[in-house]
Amino acid sequence: MLWTEKYRPKSLRDIKGQEHFVLDAEVWIEDKNMPNVLLYGNAGCGKTAAGLALAKTLLGEYAKDNFVEVNASDDRRLETVRTVIKNIAQSGTIGDVPFRICLLDEMDGMTTDAQNALKRIMERYSNNIRFIITCNDRSKIIYPLQSRCANYHFKPLSNEVILEVIKGILHREQITVFGDDELSRLIYSLDGDLRRAITEIQAAKTSGFSLTKQIESSMEEYDKILILLLNKNPNESLKELHNLIYEGRSPKELCLGLHNSVINSKGLDSIIKFKLLRTIGESEWRSTTMTPKVLISWMVGQLI
Repeated sequence: MLWTEKYRPKSLRDIKGQEHFVLDAEVWIEDKNMPNVLLYGNAGCGKTAAGLALAKTLLGEYAKDNFVEVNASDDRRLETVRTVIKNIAQSGTIGDVPFRICLLDEMDGMTTDAQNALKRIMERYSNNIRFIITCNDRSKIIYPLQSRCANYHFKPLSNEVILEVIKGILHREQITVFGDDELSRLIYSLDGDLRRAITEIQAAKTSGFSLTKQIESSMEEYDKILILLLNKNPNESLKELHNLIYEGRSPKELCLGLHNSVINSKGLDSIIKFKLLRTIGESEWRSTTMTPKVLISWMVGQLI
C-alpha cells in the first residue's frame, strides 16, 4: 500500500501547518454549516487531505452517500460541469445532513468556460450543495468563483514539520536505517512537499537504496535531461521526459526537477542559466492549460 494513502490525515487534527484553516473548519463542523471553500498553495502541503477531512467529518456516517470527489484536471471540459457536476448538485441529500459536499481537486486545470458554468451552479443550488475547491495557482481561478468562496492559502510545510511527520511514519513502520542527515537533505530538496517526501522514503525502503542514493538517482534523471537539452538533442530529451510522465510525475514535478538541476549546475554560463530558468518557469505556468505531452513538447522546443 502506498504510504501517501496509508498515512493520509484522517481528521482535521492530523493536518499539519495549516492551523488558520483547521480552526475555522472546526467551527463549521460544530455548526453543521460551511461556506464554499477555496484551498490554494503548492503541491504536497495538505489541501486535498484537509478537504477530505472536513467533508467526511461534517457529514459523518452519511458521508458515503453525500460526498463526491472530482479531479478537475482529469476532465476539464465545460460538458463535465454541465452534466456530471450539475447532476451532483441537483441530487437530494440522503440522511440527516444539511447539504451534499463536492470536492473539486486541481481546479486550476479546468477551462474558464467550465469555471463560469460552475459559478452558476454554485449560485443556483446553494441550498443543496457546498464545494471545496483546491488548486495550486489561484490566479487560474476566475475572480467571480474566488469571491464566492472562503479563500485559504496553504503554506509550504516547514522542513521541521515534514521531518516530524516522516519520523512518525518511520517509527510506525519500525524503520531505523535512515539517519537525520539523510532525512534533512531529502526534505531540503523538496520545497515543502510532504507527499513527495513520503513517496521518496518509501521508494528508498522498497529498493533497499540509501536515501542519499535515492536523492542522487532522482537528481541524475534531470541532470541527464539537462545535458541532452544543452547538446541540442530534442528526440532523446522528449523520450526521457515522456518516460517520467509515464511513471506518474506531474508537469510541475518535471519543471521543479529541471529547475533544481539548472540551479545546481556548475560551470553553466549565467546568461544561459537565466534563459533556461525563464523557460522552465513559463512551462510551469503553462502546465495548467496544456496536456502533459503537449507541454513538454513546447518546453523542449523552447529550450533547444
